[in-house]
Amino acid sequence: MGAENPYAEQTAANTGTPWLGAGPPVDVDLDGLGEYARRLTDQQADIGARSAYLAPLSEAPGKAWTGDVLGEADAVRAQLMANAAELGIYMSKLGESLRNVGTAARAIAERYRSGDAVAAAGLNDVLVAFGAAPPPAGTTAVGSGPVAASGQWRDGPVTPVSAYQTVQTSFGPGGERREISTVTVPGGATTVTTTVFDRAGETISASTSRTSVREDDGIRITREESFGADGTLTGTTETRQGYGESTTESVDEDGRTTRLVEEKVDPVSGASSTTTYEPNKSGLLEAVNRAQVGPRTPGPGGNG
Repeated sequence: MGAENPYAEQTAANTGTPWLGAGPPVDVDLDGLGEYARRLTDQQADIGARSAYLAPLSEAPGKAWTGDVLGEADAVRAQLMANAAELGIYMSKLGESLRNVGTAARAIAERYRSGDAVAAAGLNDVLVAFGAAPPPAGTTAVGSGPVAASGQWRDGPVTPVSAYQTVQTSFGPGGERREISTVTVPGGATTVTTTVFDRAGETISASTSRTSVREDDGIRITREESFGADGTLTGTTETRQGYGESTTESVDEDGRTTRLVEEKVDPVSGASSTTTYEPNKSGLLEAVNRAQVGPRTPGPGGNG
């Protein structure tokens, strides 16, 4: 006999799929593809902002066991820090994957803006958008060459420019070059500028993100701003966390909310709920997903 599920209510809420039964037809035209790309970029930014809250996972073990400790404690410390590092890598790769797919979708949408071009699109065009195949002779495809977050780059060393700035140069399979400049101001924001050059040294793409963290009356506020090549603000994601709840809001360049995530934790039971809102066709926010996690159950020996 299998073990009884102590989270039957939460399991039903998380695995129910009433949205499969009905709904408006899927819009797959090029405007829809461009919107899809923007949503993926928003989610990538959201992951980046929320990953900051994972920092205690790697910091706490070092603070818990400092100096000379028993070998067993040192082993636990090392394992916990290794687990935290692996989780951080996973979150980074997840965000990278979202950005890659979003960039490819945007490249295809921009390249095939006319109906005749759409009819001619094929698998090779998708490969071109991902930088995995050269563009057709005599054409210049948007997104040709590896995208900024592609896994095709061969990373070079990180070079210190000053006490507050570093630059990492990477190289693509076709002679392309990517430069990532990171400027960290003590007590201030961290600004990352990513520029991709083709083999001739011409700029293919450029983007900048600026992340800052501050405390306001017990609320931890993480704000990430994204800028285009011309310095224009393209989107902002702000996460506010404290008092058993947090909100993460992403807005576009016009200040319109594109995604809102609310998390609440019951201080007594420890049960939590996460609700995601996105604008509907009328522009009003509506819940598109809800997830519930039940309270912790006692483990062997009565511990949580």
